[in-house]
Amino acid sequence: MSNWMRSWLVAADGLYLGQPGGSWQRLGSADFGLSSALREPGRLVAGACVGSGLWEWRAGGDRWVQLHDETLTEVLALARVPGDPGVIAGSPYGLALGRRDELGAVRWHSCSDGLRVNERFTNTVLVDPSVPGRWLVGTEAGVLLAEESGKRWTHTSLTGTPVRALLHALGTFWAGTDERGIWRSDEGRRWNRVGRGMEEETIFALAQSHGRILAGSRRGVMAGDGAVPWERLGPPMLAAAVAAHPARPECWLAGASPGGLWGTEDSGATWRQLGTFNHVRALLAPEEI
Repeated sequence: MSNWMRSWLVAADGLYLGQPGGSWQRLGSADFGLSSALREPGRLVAGACVGSGLWEWRAGGDRWVQLHDETLTEVLALARVPGDPGVIAGSPYGLALGRRDELGAVRWHSCSDGLRVNERFTNTVLVDPSVPGRWLVGTEAGVLLAEESGKRWTHTSLTGTPVRALLHALGTFWAGTDERGIWRSDEGRRWNRVGRGMEEETIFALAQSHGRILAGSRRGVMAGDGAVPWERLGPPMLAAAVAAHPARPECWLAGASPGGLWGTEDSGATWRQLGTFNHVRALLAPEEI
């Protein structure tokens, strides 16, 4: 599977590789429901919901290898960090950091002890690109900052609402909330709602496409830059995932749960359903062109 850097990745009931208009190939035989995925040149990591944990596929391998232990049973979010296994995992029980023990097994340790229940419930996590040990964490209670690699927690001004999506794009941070639309912050602490037309909308996913932010919402894909009203593009599906091709700004994919996979080749003017998926929860666009 050396082509995975050039492929779209679809996290559904298993992890699929392919291209719009072509076939979709499941990686391995595992068909557990995936919630998240990350990609590196030498490996893929996938987080599964409903008790199926965390898995890794190495380049040249032939199967998924378990990364979770008995404490990490449900994964909702992943982010890359230095070290081995090199990821932080968010779950309903908090944010966890893994380290290998003397036998080579990964043991997971909670970074969220001391937080309230809704503050521990992690929907999404984003590593600050300028400060690798500073993590923005979208929880059921809002955005929290985990600084010093999770040793110190700070509350931000975006509080009192679940945050399901975080993105760093166009030089700033973006957050998607439940029934309070999209928010923006220059440094991750002070947040302001942006744009018009989605003040009461729920946002499940965020991506960027050549100067525009794409948002997966209850009413489908929305697009804008935060300065003008948000524009709805595409079918009125619950868009749980959205991604844009890095070299082709007109090519986007959106995933619905339920509703499957949808694609557009003209910046959202027309869409068509792709494959035979039912639940699509995360998407990764190609990284190598």
